[in-house]
Amino acid sequence: MAVGLIGATAGAAGAVPVDDVAGPGAEPWVPVPRDEVAERCGLDPDLMEQADAILIATPYTVVRYGQLCWSGGYPTGTTATHQVWSITKTLGAVLVGMVAARSSLDETDPITGWVDEGDLGGINPDASVAHVLAMTATKEDLSHGEKGAWSYDTFGDREINVLVGVMNRVIEQEPDAFPGVTNIAEFAQVEVFDRMGMAGSSWPGQSIAGTMFSTSEDLARIGFLLLRRGVWDGEALLDERFVYRMTHPAFGDTNTGYGYLTYVNAAENWTYSTGTSDLTCSPYATWPTYPHAPFFEAPDANGGTPFDEVTHDVGMAFAAGAGGQRISVHRGLDLVITARDGVVSTDPDDPGLFEGHKSIWTAIRPALVALDPAFEGDEDAFCEAYQRSAYAPDLLDPWSASASQAAPADQPHAGEDRAPTEGERGPAPDQDQGARPGTAAPTRDPLPVTGGGAGVLLGGLVLAAVGLRRRA
Repeated sequence: MAVGLIGATAGAAGAVPVDDVAGPGAEPWVPVPRDEVAERCGLDPDLMEQADAILIATPYTVVRYGQLCWSGGYPTGTTATHQVWSITKTLGAVLVGMVAARSSLDETDPITGWVDEGDLGGINPDASVAHVLAMTATKEDLSHGEKGAWSYDTFGDREINVLVGVMNRVIEQEPDAFPGVTNIAEFAQVEVFDRMGMAGSSWPGQSIAGTMFSTSEDLARIGFLLLRRGVWDGEALLDERFVYRMTHPAFGDTNTGYGYLTYVNAAENWTYSTGTSDLTCSPYATWPTYPHAPFFEAPDANGGTPFDEVTHDVGMAFAAGAGGQRISVHRGLDLVITARDGVVSTDPDDPGLFEGHKSIWTAIRPALVALDPAFEGDEDAFCEAYQRSAYAPDLLDPWSASASQAAPADQPHAGEDRAPTEGERGPAPDQDQGARPGTAAPTRDPLPVTGGGAGVLLGGLVLAAVGLRRRA
């Protein structure tokens, strides 16, 4: 049985399997006491309080190592229910992935397999479900390099709300796979909100564009589900490959900064409806090899990352809603940050601090870097290494080969005529990448993964013993 992280005590030696860190279940978050935040979360509480003083109008939540490490902003701000606007879209992607995991639905299906052509509206009849998930289904020409400029389906009526009908049709046609529910709204309540302990969350079911209500602490659970590759409380709710495609560029020829209804950090050729990319201190999301799954079209990253080779596959992914609603997932730091009303805070001494959606990460980062065993407060050096994916000290569960390669049946799979990816290599000694506070340093032997240009996989992350893992 999975070990619940929230409220548990110190961990044990050796690498921790994903099933042992799969999620807090339906129990409420138990905040880490202030006097334990440094040891258990790797955050300097004094510096976190300095961040609070800046972010007083922006409720935010920090989850690290599976623990509710900090909540800030105005009183009750992280527990009060509010409309989260376009974060609903990422919930929609999660629901599509969960429905697909237990049915015949697949994102590579032609959309006409689930929607009558008369109901497509402006959707190209040649589009797949994946094109809809990536907001590219209305392009006149869907071939690689011909899609043209990406645009945002703000209200969902252009294309993405058709996915609600798709999911309802799947549930109707395959009822044995969905016991106890008759539509996607009921499924979301039972299988997401109830199962994951999101008591402050609701979704009416007609649109996945912006109709979800939630709390900052509930949203952290969605981020944690993505952080743990779709595993919750020991059970895989989504196929890992689907989570990978949510959090990596889907069609980089039209937008290097968008996966499946979820944003990813990108350097160039990105389009975001709200916020901007983080060119200062977040790694870029890129596929290990090109062309990539599921359609094997893109020959390169199209500027999504400026680096030809990256060591760790840990690009930052985020959900964003109007007014500064945010879920940020930092895999390499075992970190989820949520924010409410992120556009209303101001810092007269540093107006640029709140540009886009990077406000919370910028404000709390000094508290994390201060206790980082490798950089010990040197934020510039930390950001330089972290941004180029050379530093991922808390990468607990790397992507498997099937997720990051996802080769079709007629192409090589794990162990067949290609180099192993980060999830397949065995331990290698004597590469100190730092460790969690109060722990032994892990040993890693990172090899590069192709990033900015076309090429073959040169190697993957070696995840060896991670030392004494703190499991709150």
